Parts: sequence; C-alpha cells; structure tokens
Amino acid sequence: MTGAGDGTYLQTSRYNFCLPLASGFLLYNARTGASLRYASDAPREFLDALCRYPARVAAEDIAERTRDRLQRGGFLVETGFDELLEIRGQYLHAKIEAPVIVTITTTNDCNLGCFYCFQKRDASQLQNGRIDQIVDHIRAIFAQSHKRTLHVDWYGGEPMLNRDFLEKASVAIQDACHELDVSYSASILTNGTLWPEDALSFVKTHHIERLQITFDGMSRSHNKTRRHRTVSRENVNQFDAACALVDQLAPHISVDIRFNLSRQNAEEATEFAELGLARGWFAPENKAQLQLAKLTPYSTEVDFLRKVEFTFAEFEEVRNRVRPHVPDGKLDKSASLDSYPSPRESVCAAIAEDSIVIGADGNLYSCGLQVTEPHRNVGQLGRAHTESALHELQFWDGFDPTRAPSCSRCSFLPLCWGSCPKLHMECDTAQLEQQSEFWRVMLPRRLAASLDLSLVPGFALTAVDQFRG
Repeated sequence: MTGAGDGTYLQTSRYNFCLPLASGFLLYNARTGASLRYASDAPREFLDALCRYPARVAAEDIAERTRDRLQRGGFLVETGFDELLEIRGQYLHAKIEAPVIVTITTTNDCNLGCFYCFQKRDASQLQNGRIDQIVDHIRAIFAQSHKRTLHVDWYGGEPMLNRDFLEKASVAIQDACHELDVSYSASILTNGTLWPEDALSFVKTHHIERLQITFDGMSRSHNKTRRHRTVSRENVNQFDAACALVDQLAPHISVDIRFNLSRQNAEEATEFAELGLARGWFAPENKAQLQLAKLTPYSTEVDFLRKVEFTFAEFEEVRNRVRPHVPDGKLDKSASLDSYPSPRESVCAAIAEDSIVIGADGNLYSCGLQVTEPHRNVGQLGRAHTESALHELQFWDGFDPTRAPSCSRCSFLPLCWGSCPKLHMECDTAQLEQQSEFWRVMLPRRLAASLDLSLVPGFALTAVDQFRG
C-alpha cells in the first residue's frame, strides 16, 4: 500500500482484521475495539491492504471522510506511532490500579476427591496463631497503597474444612479494615457440603458477596466425580448439599454455578441448566449465573487430561446447545457469543501490584494455582524474603507480554494480554497454542454474533493473520 508524492504518510495498524460476511465485510481493530462494516461491492483489495503490516499509505490517496474514519478507529495511525508502547502503558496502568485482593488458603485439605484436582492434598492448614501475621501483612499493603478497598477470597482445598480459622480471621480482618477506613468484601470457592444450616447468616456475618460452587454433572455423575475421601455417618449427598446451598443463597448474593464440562458429562449440561431453571436459580431477581468451564489441566499433576479435554471448537458446540436453555444475562460473559470483544482493561490478581495469595503453609504466593507448590512461594508470613522467593517474585513483577517474543508480535495481544502468566512461566506451549486457536476461531464468531451479522460459514483467522511483521 503505497502512494506517490511528498505528502503525509500513514501506517496500517498491526491489529486490523478483515472478516468476510455473508453480505459484505467487517473491518475490526483489536487495539481500539473499533469496527466498520463495508458492503459487498467495497474494494476488497483495499481492505486486505489495511490488514498488511507493516505497510504505509499516502494520506492524499484516501478520501478525507474515509481517512478520518480509519484514523478515528485506529486502523491507520501516524507514521512512527508505537502501538505496542501504547498497549504496554495500558497494561502497566492496569497492574498498578488493580484492586487489592488477598486470597487466603485456609487449608490444602478437602473432604472430596475429584480425580481432576490439580492441587496436592495435604493436612496443611492455617492456625489461629497466624491471624495477627495476616492482619499485619494487610496493614503493610495499605500503608504503601492509595487504594481503600480490600477483597478477601477464601480458598482451599475446601475452605470450610477450617471454618473456625476462617471465622476468627474474617472478624480480625474486618476490624482492621474498619480502623484503616478500608472497605471490605469477600468471596469463597466451595464444594458446598460443609456449610452451617443457616448459610445466609454466615455470609452476612463475613461479608461474603460472591460464592463459586462447582458441579460435575447431574447427581450420579457429580457424586461419582466428587467422591467422599473418608467414610463417616456425617457424609452427605454431595449433589443435594450443593443444590441446597445455591437454593438458599442465590436470592441474596452472587453465585457462580460452575459446570466443569468434560466428555463424560457433556450430555448432562442441558439437563443441568433446566434443573437450575426449575429450582429458580436463574429467576430475574436472583443473582446466580451458570458458568460453563472446560475441564483443563491447570498443572502437571493432571497432565493426563490433555488427552481427553475438549478443543475450543468442541467446547463451543456444547455451549451452543446449552445457551437457549439459560435466560439472557444468566450465562457468564465468557460463554456469551453476543459479548462484543473489547480490548482488555484488567489483569489477573497474580500480577496485580498489591494482591497476594496466602498459602495454608504460611507461604506467600502470587498465583492461587501454586499454593501446593512451596518452591514457588514469593515470601513467608512474618519473615524476610529468601533468595529463591525473590527469584519467583521477579518473574511475576516483571511479566510483560508486550516484551515477550511471541506476544509482542501477536495481533490478538490487546484482547488477551498474553493469557495466563503461569503458562509462560512453565513454558506450556500446548496451552498457549490452544489460546491462539481460541482467538482465531472465536474472534470472528463473537464479532459477527455481537453485531447481529452472518459470518461466512467455516471462516477462521490463521496464524498468518495472528503474527505479522
């Protein structure tokens, strides 16, 4: 794309995509989130040229109105404008301004034995004697931060196995926040089998505003997958207990009903959605939503899952079958085809500047997926950093996808910011390639669906579209 003369030149954006529609074309820029629709008689050569990178065009060769639209949308930028530097600034700003989240692993133990669990179960649990150290650590965070909100995520294992600690720590942290004039909220990830009879009073006392509870199919499949690890008279029906907890809390707090989708339970997903409807979980006044999740190996402990996990295309086929059975707004956004793909604005807590994970062993971690990997700790409660902890911390503090060899060349970068940092730490090329596959297939589909347009059947972006220059 070139022009003659000595006039001003503009350059194409690395982040342009041209999608063929049943009628016409859609031009999309991943950095700005802008999109422009063109009729079937639009000059395809011109649109394709906009998606070449690096390339430049003489400003005088484009009609003023068209040129203005392309510049406003970021499809054409001033010569010398560094798009990658712009994205880096947005990414670093998000790291600095991310909310303070303290994840507290009450125990590594669990009363259930899911075969796919990526965590190594052991008897480690936080003792009440650690509470003062936890409060001191939280005070230290706010002593050097301008932020005035704290969110605590109660985590495990099964966090309710160490309920006495949770209750005492919750009160102590809330008291400290009141003293510091810091707003407090909490969430919990639970299997739902160890809750007090009056669950509503419990969440109110401990300011739990969100709960995530996981299902593995209908009753028989769920109970088979989430088997009790020990036999006692107090063992309850896992499925019934989880459903009863959702029944009680859905009218009052946000409940993320996670359904771990696998080849074994895929045929039950629609039936489960209908069960939720019948029990009133997805009533307009309730705050529950269905979160369909692909069963994925989150650590090398469960690498065997790679052989049987769904591809993103297969996973999406199952979600498409479930989608009509769930009311609008009650299916999580990641499963919503009509959610317009906007540039990313937030980072995960693992790389947020002021967030931390407290392990059941008293170690500090950046990532909650590593709480049973003590060699990955980035510090210890009440102790100075060790050399190995500083080495681990250096990775998380320094993680910057805009400087990574592959991510810096990727045209999906503004949408995913490198995906999960842990995948980069572990050089998990298989999972990173899955993320690339997801965007190649799903970006065109989501753009078309969100704008109520029809994509040419079978169209997907390619590695050539993804990596340019």
